[in-house]
Amino acid sequence: MKILMVHPHDIYNNFEPWTVRITYLAQELVKRGHEVKLVYHHRPPSGDDGAEYSERDYPFETIGFQRHPFAIFHNISRLEKIGGWADIVHFQKCSNYAAVPAVAAAYYHRLPVHYDWDDWEQAIFEQDNDNRIGSWIYFQQMEKHLLKLVDTVSVASSGLNRLCQQHRFPEDRTFLIPVGADLDVFHPGVDGTKFREKHGWQKKLVIYQGQISGSNYVHLYIRAAHEIIQKRDDVDFVVVGGGDQLFRAVGLAEELGITKRLTFTDKVPHEEVPGYLAAADVAVACFEDNEQVRCKSPLKIKEYMAAGKPIVASQVGDVPDMLGNTGVLVPPENYQQIGASIEVLLDDDQRRISLGEQARQRAEQLYSWRKSALTLEQAYLRAIDHHYALDG
Repeated sequence: MKILMVHPHDIYNNFEPWTVRITYLAQELVKRGHEVKLVYHHRPPSGDDGAEYSERDYPFETIGFQRHPFAIFHNISRLEKIGGWADIVHFQKCSNYAAVPAVAAAYYHRLPVHYDWDDWEQAIFEQDNDNRIGSWIYFQQMEKHLLKLVDTVSVASSGLNRLCQQHRFPEDRTFLIPVGADLDVFHPGVDGTKFREKHGWQKKLVIYQGQISGSNYVHLYIRAAHEIIQKRDDVDFVVVGGGDQLFRAVGLAEELGITKRLTFTDKVPHEEVPGYLAAADVAVACFEDNEQVRCKSPLKIKEYMAAGKPIVASQVGDVPDMLGNTGVLVPPENYQQIGASIEVLLDDDQRRISLGEQARQRAEQLYSWRKSALTLEQAYLRAIDHHYALDG
């Protein structure tokens, strides 16, 4: 099968690590004998230095497009030229400059279309912006009406699945594909010594990993760290990740007076994340309880599990089903309980080991990218059947 994949963000930019979803899926599809071309969209210059980008080699062709709303017509023209090669068009997210050209190219060549709905973009936008008109035009209407133009949809969470049902998209053409983890890159055998030496960590270490931009909840972790630091001096903390809201997180740590015990790495290449996880004793995934979180499939949790880490996580959305009995669940937004649960794990070596082993086993059973790609392949076959049944 020849698959044209379209992603609205930059797969080479360290500032946009969520793009690993489409690149891992594409790699697994290539392993299964399919041909893939992946169109991505360059991140606009931000004034950062060249460390923002990483050289990555992929086993498929990558094609860079421009990213801004006014590029939509140029992108349509370019995708229509590329689209004649494909058997199916796959696009991720509802960004108009990518989704509209993808659908247009598919319709021009009479090809089936698959929509990969991996996050509730409307809720994310509204959580950080007060622009209701922009939300209605660019997200609410796009997410709703794109469903009328595609043959199949993959959703990353049960919350998004419910939204599909609310919009009356057929259940037999909806496929649940949560994020996975690279089990060969994230595993308990990774050595984190060089990262401990680099940062001078000699105590027990608690980690929070993730993008510090819109809809992040790192403030809960920072406040939990403050609770622990007030009581004991045998623990260090680290936030691995950068983003446009990092300054707020650093400001909160400075206000609480804990910057000597809490390290902020800023953004790091995704390939360094396994080493940071290996250096840690406990991993934290904390969230508030809101509509956006209930539609998430958090990548960090799957990678924590694959790395064999004991996890403290907020009990919200799909998180309990992801962890099963392999982590410690706490009420959302309760940083005091997050701190208390971290301490319980830090003081119980055997439980940390046991939970880490169980988490790795669960990741192997349920959350590999290979398993995700197998489900995606079934979605493509269903899209092809549906599309040509309508044509015929």
